[in-house]
Amino acid sequence: MLNFIKSRNLYIAFLFVTACLFFGLSNCFTGWFLFLPVFLIIDEFRLRFVWIAGGLYGIFSYFFYATWLYTFSKTAMAGVSVLYFFYWSILFVLLKIIRCYFSKIQLILEIVLILCFEIIKASGFIGFSYGVCGYTQYQNLYLIQISDILSVYSVSFILIFCSALSAECFGKEWRNKIQKNKWWIIIFFALIIVYYVYGFIKIEYCKKIENKSEKLTVAAIQNNSDPWKSGFNNYKKTVNRLMILTDKALNECDSVDFVVWPETAVVPSILKHYEGNDERRRELVNSILNYIDSKKQVFLIGNFNSAGNKDYNSAFVFIPKKNVLPPKPYHYEKQHLVPFTEYFPYKNTFPWIYELLLKGDTHLWEPGKDSVVFDVNGFKFSAPICFEDNFTGLNRTFVKKGASAFFSLSNDAWSKSKKCQIQHLKMGVFRSVENHIPSVRCTVSGETCIINSYGRIEARLKPFEENILIGKISKLAM
Repeated sequence: MLNFIKSRNLYIAFLFVTACLFFGLSNCFTGWFLFLPVFLIIDEFRLRFVWIAGGLYGIFSYFFYATWLYTFSKTAMAGVSVLYFFYWSILFVLLKIIRCYFSKIQLILEIVLILCFEIIKASGFIGFSYGVCGYTQYQNLYLIQISDILSVYSVSFILIFCSALSAECFGKEWRNKIQKNKWWIIIFFALIIVYYVYGFIKIEYCKKIENKSEKLTVAAIQNNSDPWKSGFNNYKKTVNRLMILTDKALNECDSVDFVVWPETAVVPSILKHYEGNDERRRELVNSILNYIDSKKQVFLIGNFNSAGNKDYNSAFVFIPKKNVLPPKPYHYEKQHLVPFTEYFPYKNTFPWIYELLLKGDTHLWEPGKDSVVFDVNGFKFSAPICFEDNFTGLNRTFVKKGASAFFSLSNDAWSKSKKCQIQHLKMGVFRSVENHIPSVRCTVSGETCIINSYGRIEARLKPFEENILIGKISKLAM
């Protein structure tokens, strides 16, 4: 297929360019053809060499897609590169075997294999949902409603189908190839119609429910602080900015029901330092509690909880005059921690890795055990923390236990990347669509927004600036 390529260096250049254009810069359009270059490349390599092409494609793809990892940690970028060299090498080899030995059922096997690849790379301890092709369609609202059946992979399926079918029809004899695959083409477009009809029906239904539902007013605070700045003075400055922004929100709208602060918005542990020996931290914690207790709104804030020698990344719910002084917040501890940077479960198996992590710029947390659903005056919600809104199963558990909204607390400010924050937002959109409930995303630096029950972003703040977002969400679950 690639007869214009005459040398090994040009093959590598082609890998580099296609990985950038199709995967690294993936969007709503290129998402439909994300794997087309993969099939073109595989056809040009012998089986014994195709793993090298796959490995290079994997490195190039994630280098362009997750450039923000380099800002965060060169070690993290190196680790992801090695991991995806391994993943894509295996994928290329298996696809080559299919194309060489299973031509009669080639299309079906290719779709199933790539879909399994998408699921596997986002699963387990090192699961990394960034780069799942279905997320490219987060603004294609009618198409993505089908994800409430088989999650985002319902969308990935139709996109992979498009890539594989396009590869079958690509080349000089494209008319003959189209004729040969006409039934697959008919099936593909029939499925597209099913997806869009289902999406239209579901969105109309969601609109009717939302119109009937009572609304809650929420104020999400985006304080735009630098997460790399530590020290008491910086913690105090951050808290003061949160209070100033909150007062601004409450002055603009006195009917606010909930105030939401982002992940680890307050760094000193409230429960640990309320009566602790560190005078400065004790005073700061008490100033926060006195501030909250002087209001009438419910506060959801990011902090951390300590129990013995274990620290938990936590979300606290404070209700003024009820559980603020002394502090007895309703709380949730983050369950799915970021691998290596927040959690490493193999301390005894690989003690040398554990020691390296402790010596590095890493704070290891203990994972929470319970999928907590908060109940405030009959309104039930959950608060997935940052990385957790990447995962379908975790969020569906919240809903099964009664949550009718997500209040997601996040901090992607470390990435210093709008691209990273939007990639994270895309996954948050799907969690609302999959579960038919609204989401409030409260972030340190973006993308702070309100998402309705069918994935439409109702309101959104500009990234990397201090601001407040006031909006309404439905109290009634679908």
